[in-house]
Amino acid sequence: MLRGFKVFVSGIALAGFTLAGAGVASAQEPAKPVLTLEGDANIILVLIKPDKAADFETVIAKYKEALGKSDNAKRKEQLAGLTVLKATTPISGNAAYVFRVDPVVKGEEYDITRVIHEVFPSESTDMFNKYKEAFAGRQIIPLTKLP
Repeated sequence: MLRGFKVFVSGIALAGFTLAGAGVASAQEPAKPVLTLEGDANIILVLIKPDKAADFETVIAKYKEALGKSDNAKRKEQLAGLTVLKATTPISGNAAYVFRVDPVVKGEEYDITRVIHEVFPSESTDMFNKYKEAFAGRQIIPLTKLP
């Protein structure tokens, strides 16, 4: 019976070391982007619940700040190509924001809350919750430049 217990404990230890090793390996590798953009440029229409527009604008300000303060030079390229506009009239009762991304920085993360988390990890949960509670819809339109 003692031998069975030793085998059990050894198995648990091996599983723990394997999982710990996997965690260390994944911590060393950069996370794969969840939102990359295609095409030369993009128009992104984001619909926001009208009573949450101020919260969304706080999130966007933090997003731009994160892009500007990031140690990743690609984030500064993203910021240089980003324009955010607010529609003067609602769409389907929601506040409408248009993001113009020109040029697209290929293969880079454009997810708002992930970019915020890179620079401001302690604020990312609050920003995610504000964004989630404000969100009413999104349409991403990739564009190709004509010659």
